[in-house]
Amino acid sequence: MTPISVLVLSSSPAHRARISQLLAGLPDLDVVALTGNVSEAFMAAEAREPHLVIVSDEFRDLTEFSAMKSLFYVLNARWIFVAGGGGRPVHQVPGSGGRLVDEPVLDLAMAPQQALAAIRVALTITRNMTQNAPPPRRMEPKTAFERMVVIGSSTGGVDALMTVLSEYPEDCPPTAIVQHTGKGFSDSLIRLLERRCKPQVVAAQDGLVLKQGMVCIAAGTAGHLTVTPGQTLRCELRPGPPVSGHVPSVDALFQSVVPIAPRVVGVILTGMGQDGAAGLLDLRRGGSFTIGQDEATSVVYGMPRAAWEMGAVQMRLPINRIGGEILKASLALSSQPRSASSLVAR
Repeated sequence: MTPISVLVLSSSPAHRARISQLLAGLPDLDVVALTGNVSEAFMAAEAREPHLVIVSDEFRDLTEFSAMKSLFYVLNARWIFVAGGGGRPVHQVPGSGGRLVDEPVLDLAMAPQQALAAIRVALTITRNMTQNAPPPRRMEPKTAFERMVVIGSSTGGVDALMTVLSEYPEDCPPTAIVQHTGKGFSDSLIRLLERRCKPQVVAAQDGLVLKQGMVCIAAGTAGHLTVTPGQTLRCELRPGPPVSGHVPSVDALFQSVVPIAPRVVGVILTGMGQDGAAGLLDLRRGGSFTIGQDEATSVVYGMPRAAWEMGAVQMRLPINRIGGEILKASLALSSQPRSASSLVAR
């Protein structure tokens, strides 16, 4: 029987040692990494592709942990929380349902035999869930897209971006993205999206020429991603104070392409706050086609709500329809814009 590989994430060395000691009593199990922070755990998970991740519940509400959850989906891995002090209720892992379990199944205040029993339940339903998704099929024909795409996202945005970009062909329209996330996560996010997407996914950098077939992402960068229009689309990372409360800022990206608004598709996805709403409105007024994620599929309906209420959004859609609509709009530069009232997904 293939051993189940397990990764442990806890900031406490004592807790890591305690979990490791408990796991040592179980057969057919391989602890591949003991990690102390989300960034370290992300890199270890990428490298070792564990079947099960045991996570201290101190990380539950961190924004950075959303990227970890997205990686678990890609790896087809199960994850469980572990409580540290006995103050939270302990829930058994359900025998059916999805791959993710978002309630504690283990409390370190338990007696050893109780803790082992809880771990065994999680391991039992982790078996036979080790197959990764096949690599995406590459598309050969080239399509002459007439528009570039700018996208802004925040809380819940990693999953949303994976859903949108999974619709992209290899020769997608040139796309620039700002994703609010913690510092140091840009490279990890790039690698995560590369696993799932057909186009080339690259980190934002000064002087990068944004071409068809390329997705450029700024996440946790020290400057604002902007795109300088011309015969070529050239990316810049511009130092400066926060815009709409953020560096990098969605508004800064959107504002940079207002001079070529008719050749732009602007998209705002799930996120907290209002970053991107004013910039999207300027894009729409300039002739861009604009899309906003709907409330039902948003993890946080803050940024898309602000844009919708401001009148910046032409088409409001569930996340699973946005990728296809971006592609249609990118081809349709010469078509007449439809009325805003007809573009709301019912």
